Amino acid sequence: MRPRFSAAKGLSIGPVVAALLLGAAAPTSAASSTTAQQPYAGATLTFETYSNVPEFDYYATLMDDFRQKTGIQVNYVQQPVAAMDEKVPLQLTAKDSTLDVFTTGSENIGHYVGISGVEPLDSYINDTSQTPSSYNFNDIAPDIEAACQQGGTTYCIATHTGGGLLYYNTRMFQDAGIAAPPQTPDELMQDAAKLTTPDHAGFCVRGDKSQVLYDGFQIWNWFIGWDNPVTGNYFDKSWNFLIGTEPQASQFGTFYRQLLQNYAPKGIATYLVTNCLQDFQQARVAMWEDDGGTIPDVLDPDKSKVSDETAFWEMPCQPANPDHCALVQPFGMWMNASSTHKQAAWQLMQYLTSKETQISAASNKALLTPSRTSVIQDPSVIAALPKTFPEAQAYILAHPNVALLPFIPEGVAIIPPISDGLSDLITSDTPVADVMSTMKAGEDQIMAQAGYPKPFPNP
Repeated sequence: MRPRFSAAKGLSIGPVVAALLLGAAAPTSAASSTTAQQPYAGATLTFETYSNVPEFDYYATLMDDFRQKTGIQVNYVQQPVAAMDEKVPLQLTAKDSTLDVFTTGSENIGHYVGISGVEPLDSYINDTSQTPSSYNFNDIAPDIEAACQQGGTTYCIATHTGGGLLYYNTRMFQDAGIAAPPQTPDELMQDAAKLTTPDHAGFCVRGDKSQVLYDGFQIWNWFIGWDNPVTGNYFDKSWNFLIGTEPQASQFGTFYRQLLQNYAPKGIATYLVTNCLQDFQQARVAMWEDDGGTIPDVLDPDKSKVSDETAFWEMPCQPANPDHCALVQPFGMWMNASSTHKQAAWQLMQYLTSKETQISAASNKALLTPSRTSVIQDPSVIAALPKTFPEAQAYILAHPNVALLPFIPEGVAIIPPISDGLSDLITSDTPVADVMSTMKAGEDQIMAQAGYPKPFPNP
């Protein structure tokens, strides 16, 4: 069981609470004290986030502390990834005022801004009556927070940097005679073949159509070049769909199909992140490519059989994409533009993205990749990081590709042809070139219907 966060930590949530923590003189009556010190007391917020993620599980334990400090009640809703990713866009489109604050990846910014679904945050950040200097927004790493900004406007607060990497079982590697993790896609394929036995699969990724893009992205970065910070390796500045451009399209598709059809668990086409996590925890998978956010669950001996034999690795960039091959998915905390409790919502956002909260979460091994520079340098946080992880994370941050989806309004609309194609590579024997050609045709049609080619946007 994770330790409950102590109210004595004094989390920074706004000038009113700051005055309390500094011992401000009490007013003459209890009623006036509550009004002056808790101006948003009585408000109830709905916060929606992901379930089975250590970071967000940990934040749930802080809600009593937040309520005591502010008088604000929080309806803390956790949902599976697929449910969140489907529900939140529908709520924003419908202007559903029952949602106040939510978390999701910064790759959704183009879509959310395009539908006017999220609240611009700069006026709150710059208002000293709502945001004390101790919050120190500039402490959030600029390159990470930039993924939450569009056209010079801030739409979310980066909660963590994220990052995709390879989990691998050191005992299985040793048993198979593999001395080190792979340096190239060819080596990864060879290792996966050696590691596939009657007892365990060699390699796992999310294969279900609802999540397949996430891991497809990590793998195609070894084959598809990065073009620019707005569209990454989806489109060049002339709006050509790079993932479907030959010969690299078929090079990626052939590798992806061979790896998952031959060396992944049976039923990989329906695998979610939770399936790979469980298989890896139970020693049914030797290698797993995914986000680092589930590392605490893998290293928890109460949940995992492999807590003592897990290591982490970031495969080096390949010649096709030498500088921007590593998935960095800054995760954001957002305010619904239709919320009717925006000032109270901002207090919650401050609380959960403060330096104190990040240090506490990281020290309790619930947050591996803090977004604040000062937190990454904190001795208690450094001591809490798992072995082999800092080296992998350092490589990731030095070779980032933050465009999990392109930062354009059509970022979400282009997903179906890609997901369909990745699923077909796993489940069918349709020639790879035909699958990739169909994917490209689908993308070209979506972009043409949206009026492209258009002038290329500034970062």
